[in-house]
Amino acid sequence: MSDSKDCIGIIYGDGNYPKRVVQSCLNKKISCCVVFIGEICEEVASNVPYIQTKIGKIGSAIEFFHAHNVNKVVFAGAVKRPNFKELSLDTKGASWLLKLGKSIFAGDDVLLRAVSDLLRDEGFCIISGTDLIGDIFVESGVFSKKNPTESEWRDIKKGFEVAKAIGSLDIGQSVIVCKGDILGVECVEGTNELIKRCAKLRKQKSGGVLVKASKPQQDRRLDLPTVGLETFENLRLNDFSGLAVESKNCIVLDKDELIKQFDDFSMFFVGIDDKHGN
Repeated sequence: MSDSKDCIGIIYGDGNYPKRVVQSCLNKKISCCVVFIGEICEEVASNVPYIQTKIGKIGSAIEFFHAHNVNKVVFAGAVKRPNFKELSLDTKGASWLLKLGKSIFAGDDVLLRAVSDLLRDEGFCIISGTDLIGDIFVESGVFSKKNPTESEWRDIKKGFEVAKAIGSLDIGQSVIVCKGDILGVECVEGTNELIKRCAKLRKQKSGGVLVKASKPQQDRRLDLPTVGLETFENLRLNDFSGLAVESKNCIVLDKDELIKQFDDFSMFFVGIDDKHGN
């Protein structure tokens, strides 16, 4: 499958999103190959070539992409930031580390932009996986049968404002608010751990909303916020009331099934934009 002169290389991170990118390529008969990063290695179709490597061994990934005629690269899924002091480097990795400079100590957005620039210098065009999947976002509105209460709308508004503020500082993309209290903001632990942490910080046993929004400076090809059935399940198990995502800027996986689950458990799911968030 990867012998085509037009092949997409997928840098495969954590979560369900990269699976959808691969499946979309297969459905559209687009030649692709996969580079698993770190400990991540999952089953892919037999006709999809893949390797598993570490961030410091980027030379093997570059060689693999060139060997399979890759001209476009997709970042799909979260990749755990390594401890650069303990990183085992190949020749290309050492060269890249020098070029990355101070960006390795910056937020994820700055680092991803720097890495994408280096991939471009290697001859690859960086594209968005969302362009391959299609119908992956939601518009503004309420998609569940349950509507947020006035108090919950106020929490959503506050959460959206805080999410944009921490995003502008390249900190994270998620905020949890309950009864006007900001229970927590997403840092390096990820959304699921944020949900579990904040469940213990509520003044009551249940309630609260998770708000996810893109960073104001977001490169839409890289690291867009993502929600799916796993997000819902963690919210449900920890007795939160609902989820609000930024319309047209947050990847929503399994949209129809996701909405059904919110309805089945009388939770709300809404899309918001700048007009509703401010």
